[in-house]
Amino acid sequence: MLTGIPENWPNRSFSRTIQTGDLSWHVQIAGNSPVHVLLLHGTGSSAHTWGNLFTELAKNYTVIAPDLPGHGFTKNHGKKDLNLDALADKLSELREALKIEYFDHIIGHSAGATLALSYTLKNKQAKTIVGLNPSLISLPSFYHKFVAPFLNPIVTSSFFTAVLSDLLPHTKMIDSLIDSTNTKLDAEKRERYKTLFKNAHHLNGSMSFMAGTDIPGLLEQCSQIKSELTFILTEDDGWIPAPALRQVIQEFFNQAKMIEIKGGHMFHEGNEKLALELIKEALHEQGGSHVHSS
Repeated sequence: MLTGIPENWPNRSFSRTIQTGDLSWHVQIAGNSPVHVLLLHGTGSSAHTWGNLFTELAKNYTVIAPDLPGHGFTKNHGKKDLNLDALADKLSELREALKIEYFDHIIGHSAGATLALSYTLKNKQAKTIVGLNPSLISLPSFYHKFVAPFLNPIVTSSFFTAVLSDLLPHTKMIDSLIDSTNTKLDAEKRERYKTLFKNAHHLNGSMSFMAGTDIPGLLEQCSQIKSELTFILTEDDGWIPAPALRQVIQEFFNQAKMIEIKGGHMFHEGNEKLALELIKEALHEQGGSHVHSS
């Protein structure tokens, strides 16, 4: 039963609700290939972010795009502050509920790419992981030590998020937030983010996702990942500076392919055509032998 999803929501005809434990997932699924591709959105977003990429990829693969716990139209009736590790476990439960044995390829944007790595460390490793502006840079340690303990209880309190979600859509804050990514999004795409942030649960989920990511802990384990890795970085990313990200990738993922292009943090929404080309290339080159077999 799809409730609360606007009629004009991207790819709504592929939406379904899946129950696992305390979570009522909103998942979009398309395609009928034996090869499964998982799409993971970033903090503050939802499955809508994949737009035409979702339907284009579904021509060759079975594509699964969930709203992560606390985001979009996925309802979390249990523990709200899920860390990266717990989110990876929840994804495994979703995969089992969908009766899918294995995600062959995982494409993640921003914190979704971080989650892809965390998930693959705990499950049968994906053939390919594509990270679009992966969020692999830690917030400064002083933030975790001094600011976060003070801020998180306030920000994640239901009263605070309810008030904020009432106010946000009426201020220029969402537009400012989108502008800060240095991505050119049209009015319709901006409106979708305003729709999401009217929901206190979405705001709460976004804050928790940011707060629950232990990047140093994840990077220490990443040498165990044997998946083919492609990281796409944009030089104008206002959220994750390319020079610092490049350094982390070179240090911890020396086997990864790194592609640098022009664009902002959400370039895959701003330029779907280029994003699709780069993703297809990564999937065909690495573990896409079903495409190249002669």
